[in-house]
Amino acid sequence: MSATSTSNGPFHLVICPGAWCQVAQWQGFVEAMNRSPLDLSGITLAQWPIGDEAVGLSGHVDAVLSAVPVGTGPLVMLGHSFGTFPLLEASAVLGERVRGVVLVDGFLPVHGLSAFAQSEGRRGPASMRAAAVSGAVPPPDPMIWGLRDALAPSVISSMQTHSLSSLEESISAEAAAVVEHLPMKAYLGASAHTGEANPFKRAFASLEGRRDWFSVQISGGHLLHVERPVALAYWTAQFLRMVAGKGF
Repeated sequence: MSATSTSNGPFHLVICPGAWCQVAQWQGFVEAMNRSPLDLSGITLAQWPIGDEAVGLSGHVDAVLSAVPVGTGPLVMLGHSFGTFPLLEASAVLGERVRGVVLVDGFLPVHGLSAFAQSEGRRGPASMRAAAVSGAVPPPDPMIWGLRDALAPSVISSMQTHSLSSLEESISAEAAAVVEHLPMKAYLGASAHTGEANPFKRAFASLEGRRDWFSVQISGGHLLHVERPVALAYWTAQFLRMVAGKGF
């Protein structure tokens, strides 16, 4: 990937967590990022709605936009898993302020415009619909993501219910086009995924040989920000350098 950029930074990093995730889960990653602040002007995280289970994808987009600092300063958007979708919708609104996106085990729109569309043929959507209570999906056991036993309690304590409709609703064509139009984009994938139907394994594999993407596979499971926060911060910082035109 070329190191051309329209801004020398520093950049404000907006983090869009995955489903069921509270911002506290990202504390280790934020601390690691702040130890290498050269291309970083600040970090904020979107906190997903809770208590209003009727809120759909638009409510999550509003949460992302609320995490964006006022002004015209350049942004880099980071989305994990489900967080990719509200990130892309928000980026379409923010326009040229967004200088780059980082997808951490994220969904690529080319494979489906909603979380459930990406998982067609897998057990997940049917299981979540069956488990939902009044439109809220309870958090799953983090062991499904291969999380080590020692880390599981802290993850469980920082999880919340998630809106079922936000997983079912599709993003707009404008949002889907964001990843194609942006010149600076990164995909940081987890190594532990198996099976060709896994949407994250599929996404990473589809970027092989793509010179318009900076893609790196990190050893670990889906919750890289919990398992490997320092490694994730390292590669995110390297990408910020690239967006700033400093090379790799």
